[in-house]
Amino acid sequence: MVQERSERTRGRLVEAGAVLFDRRGYAGATLGEIAAAAGVTKGALYFHFASKEELAGAVSGQAERSLRSACAELRAASSPIQGLIDAGYWLVDALGADPVIRAAFRLGREDAGWQTAPTTAGPTTAGPIAAGAPAAAPTTARPAPADSRQPAFADIRGFHSVWAGVVRDLLAAARRAGELRDRPGGLGPETLVVTAACGLEVVFADGCPAEERARRVGALWDWLLPCLVPPGAAGGYRTRPSAPRPG
Repeated sequence: MVQERSERTRGRLVEAGAVLFDRRGYAGATLGEIAAAAGVTKGALYFHFASKEELAGAVSGQAERSLRSACAELRAASSPIQGLIDAGYWLVDALGADPVIRAAFRLGREDAGWQTAPTTAGPTTAGPIAAGAPAAAPTTARPAPADSRQPAFADIRGFHSVWAGVVRDLLAAARRAGELRDRPGGLGPETLVVTAACGLEVVFADGCPAEERARRVGALWDWLLPCLVPPGAAGGYRTRPSAPRPG
């Protein structure tokens, strides 16, 4: 009973922290305001999180678990390219509905010096992460040395790096499955899709009706897909949401 109550309190603090980080940014959100929004004392907050940095890390960790779990399920239910398309829809829906996802992106953009390096496990190499699993301990991200073999944007930091890593993993799985067009270009396809995917957060972070989100993402894939897959193969993929999305 005590353990359950403690977990609920921690969850409320993460949610309240996400709302305020999303609204005011890392510097603008205070621990006193977060504690008040969660309905707890500052002492209770410090019992769970020793610092604002630690709380921000928990918000980012929860967002990463949500993203990886969702994308692992999408990948398991379809081909890598279809999973990539559906992951884009999942992301823009989450940006509209989930302050934890929005906060993680904002924290990543601000980069207050505490950002963590992405984990190596992606949706194509590991199963979904349990929602209650603890976040990995923060580690300082170090840019990879310049190397033509490095994946596109390997030095992206924060939550953007997690999303970019998911996209790269799905593209790598698509290449192994023979879904990508066989042509020279090195990191061209990866650069194109990672750039477009990360741009989804910029376009949709400030709110957009569900119907307009679906229309724009569908239009994006109508243009991108023929560039990625073999000639004539684009018609084999669904570029619209699989079901009506909540507003």
